[in-house]
Amino acid sequence: MFAWQLAWRYFRAGGVQTILTLSGVAVGVTVYIFVSSLIDGLQVSLIDRVIGNISQVTIEPLERDPKPIETPNGKTLAQILRSGLRESKMADWKQVMAAVDVEPDVVAVSPIVTVSGFAIKGQQTKPITFRGIDPVRYSRILDLEGRLKEGVYDVSGQRCLIGIELAKDLGVGVGGIIRTRSAKNVELTYSVAGIFDAGVAEVNARSFYVSIPNAQRAGDLVGYISAIETKISRVFDANKVADKLAAKTGLKVDSWMRQNKEFLTGLQGQSGSSNMIKTFVMVSVAFGIASVLAVTVVQRSREIGILKSMGARTSQIIWIFVLLGLMVGLIGSTVGVAVGSGLSLSVGGTPDDYRLGKAIFPILITPTLIAQAVMTSVVMGVLAAIAPARRATRVNPVEVIRYG
Repeated sequence: MFAWQLAWRYFRAGGVQTILTLSGVAVGVTVYIFVSSLIDGLQVSLIDRVIGNISQVTIEPLERDPKPIETPNGKTLAQILRSGLRESKMADWKQVMAAVDVEPDVVAVSPIVTVSGFAIKGQQTKPITFRGIDPVRYSRILDLEGRLKEGVYDVSGQRCLIGIELAKDLGVGVGGIIRTRSAKNVELTYSVAGIFDAGVAEVNARSFYVSIPNAQRAGDLVGYISAIETKISRVFDANKVADKLAAKTGLKVDSWMRQNKEFLTGLQGQSGSSNMIKTFVMVSVAFGIASVLAVTVVQRSREIGILKSMGARTSQIIWIFVLLGLMVGLIGSTVGVAVGSGLSLSVGGTPDDYRLGKAIFPILITPTLIAQAVMTSVVMGVLAAIAPARRATRVNPVEVIRYG
């Protein structure tokens, strides 16, 4: 209680000096909150727009290349020519899905059939990729229903879903009729049930969502699928989950991290720059607190000498300045969190608001971020107080009382 009382007295008696110190801490925490919430919001928004539109871990069949026919004397009777139209297909996909469904890291599993082809409307012919989906399961991979601009989420019968770019190119709207031809030369006609905006131009221009049976018919894949797409609980664990599923299924399993190495490098660089900014901001806060406390030691040297001559222990003197640093860090960080959060929310909105065009910047403020800011400030305040506290303990009571 002695140390607390004296620390509180020094804190109140600081006047303008205390206000400037608290302002420095508050500004540092404000910058910490604003920069962190902005970068984290941009990262979440970027991951949602890019990784949210693709399978995070994809299971594909193992394709064995055919071998040329040779006679016993080594003469080649046939040569393998690649056409580029070869479609991968998986026969035992229901058993594989059942095995993947029970994995704790996997939150969504959906079969998919992909077939190349063309969409034809009048004189317009556009290359497309048929994507045969189970609408209920696939909605957990990509929320197409939430991205619809027009129409309804329905691929039953001869209905299809197309992107806004493809709809614009073909000049077709909801209810319009599109004739298609697959790479297997299978022609089918569809009615447009909905038009979506996936947020990626390539997806909007080429993806043509239909039912699994229709995609199987188009690709001559009746009874087969092309791949199994999954979504996992932690996107940055994709490599680990992919390796685990590969060992379990014996099939080819790939992750978004291996397929998008440049994008992953960009995310890592973004996180690294954010961490550097946070570090420099909090180090500057620590130096500010340390410098002010050092001045306080000089100003209070005579009082410290008197206290020591009256029997104050070294540990009590140290605690006075440690608690002073704790007060500065805690009060300054509380003000900084309030100002930083208010500033962030005034210039931006949530990632969902940003995706819908309701905010200029995506802002992500979490309890974890606030706790980090407060705890970092408090720890920095305490650590910054150690050096001045040690200096205070070296005060010679006789000399300081006599000479000041």
